[in-house]
Amino acid sequence: MMHYPLYQIELPQQPESVAFVNGFLTRDFTGFVWLWKNLLWINQVTTQAEGCVQVKAGICSPREVMMVSYWQSESSLKQFFKGKSHQQMMQFVAKNPGSLCLYNEIYQPSQAGKYVHEPQGMATIYPRFAKGNATRTTR
Repeated sequence: MMHYPLYQIELPQQPESVAFVNGFLTRDFTGFVWLWKNLLWINQVTTQAEGCVQVKAGICSPREVMMVSYWQSESSLKQFFKGKSHQQMMQFVAKNPGSLCLYNEIYQPSQAGKYVHEPQGMATIYPRFAKGNATRTTR
């Protein structure tokens, strides 16, 4: 049997937070080089942006990367879009429109998540609502 802490958050009545899912798919060598040259920088400037609480990045393939970032509010995410760093990213797309396939989606939580061992994602935004004293047993 294994024992581990299980966290579950209780969302406020009207949560302002959002999860932003975005991806980069390279379409040619120019896009491939740009992505791998700038990936750590993109992660860093996103993490440091006002209102960003956490960033999770994953490599789907050598040609594709996805990032999920958690934001205090949709307005803080929109401020990031207006900022210098995001504009710098989009300059590459404007100069090389066929090099990257970009996609993004914005989600607002409609129900609480569950977290094993430590709060992550939305639970980092609503720590006062996180309950960490529960344990679950598995085989």
